[in-house]
Amino acid sequence: MERSDQAAPGFTGAMAQWLSTVDDTAIGPAAFVWARHALLDWLAVAIAANDEPLVTMLAAEYGGDALAPCSLLGGTRAEVADAALINGAAGHALDFDDVASAMRGHPTVPVAPAALAVAELHRASGADLLRALMIGHEIEARIGERLGDAQYRFGLHPTGTTGAIGAAAACARLMGLDADRTAHALGLAATQAAGLKCMFGTMAKPLHAGKAAMNGVMAARLAARGFTANTAALECPQGFAATQAPDGEPLPAHFERRDTMAIERTLFKYHASCYLTHSTLEAVAQARRKHGIGLDDMETMAILVSGPHRGVCDIARPRTGLEIKFAIQHLAVMALDGVSTASLSNYTDERATDPRLVRARERVTLRTDQGGDRNAAGVEIRTRDGRTVRESANVAVPASDLERQWQQLLAKAEAIVTPVLGSERFGRLVDAVQSLDRLPSVDSLFEAIR
Repeated sequence: MERSDQAAPGFTGAMAQWLSTVDDTAIGPAAFVWARHALLDWLAVAIAANDEPLVTMLAAEYGGDALAPCSLLGGTRAEVADAALINGAAGHALDFDDVASAMRGHPTVPVAPAALAVAELHRASGADLLRALMIGHEIEARIGERLGDAQYRFGLHPTGTTGAIGAAAACARLMGLDADRTAHALGLAATQAAGLKCMFGTMAKPLHAGKAAMNGVMAARLAARGFTANTAALECPQGFAATQAPDGEPLPAHFERRDTMAIERTLFKYHASCYLTHSTLEAVAQARRKHGIGLDDMETMAILVSGPHRGVCDIARPRTGLEIKFAIQHLAVMALDGVSTASLSNYTDERATDPRLVRARERVTLRTDQGGDRNAAGVEIRTRDGRTVRESANVAVPASDLERQWQQLLAKAEAIVTPVLGSERFGRLVDAVQSLDRLPSVDSLFEAIR
């Protein structure tokens, strides 16, 4: 079959043309800074999850071949697609990885492990890896903007669906695929995209991220061999948008060029729970700090959030540490009690069933406002001495002070990685990430943690 450098017209083809040809002039230097931030954060949460049962099970099933070409963050090796699967699931196992409002999901966790495995296999440079990460983010955001909240309403998880397409885009760019083969890669990723929201609070949710990374790798590698797909897969009748978000905004036939990259709007997590709980946790923390109240002072609490919280983070009676991450009422009473929701050690089965927290949780009501900001939250706490305390918060505001953000991410990474790697290896990892855009290969990332 003859091929050309041009993809078919339409949104899929326009995206393929853009991502296969975009250069650093269009990307801009700020995006490289954000990419280093996103990569450090993803590496930290993936390494911290090294001993999580779901990670060890996947590694036992799909990793462990000392002669395989790609590295696992847990220290062994695997084939390229399997490495993306295992490292991807690890990056989401703690639900501590970054999010993006446009995508309605977690942007780095499907893209980074796929890009890292392909970069290692093809001996790509550090700058190539960062560039691929930015491109994957961009593709996820552009699709997410058009599909809106429809995927969530239909019970789909964009990290597993849209994330697979972002991963394929990153891998296609790293492999130097032309626009035509890239369009086939995007189509192959689209037809594999999956992830059910009903899996939240189970090991299957991190599997969504791992499978999205794996599917992206497979899509790009098969397309490189000439494996075909519908090159209008995103916009065609019965295609990705039509089936995953039939009431979403139609996909355009062009790819709009913008002044900034989507990665520059990444939101990082400083609580180890579902991102939709974060504004509530910040509002509770403000109430505790400003009004000097704690859990023993609470008579009742009302939490006001937007409609999309329902079915995402409203597990009413969590039984496990993993379920706590999606139990907004339980998290709220933990936060009011002064329990650090940033500490991984506080998400345990024992804390989920703590009688004192359970009794307090029963006095917390969750209210939803269908027209409200999906990322904002408010709390109203009535105290035993008759006061009414009201606070609100919205964490979905990208940072403007990048040095402060880097220091916050460093502190988070040090807290969760040092117990695994030790201080010396953690320092080497940070040095490798900071200098990655000047390094000839990604090997230094793996050498730092060995």
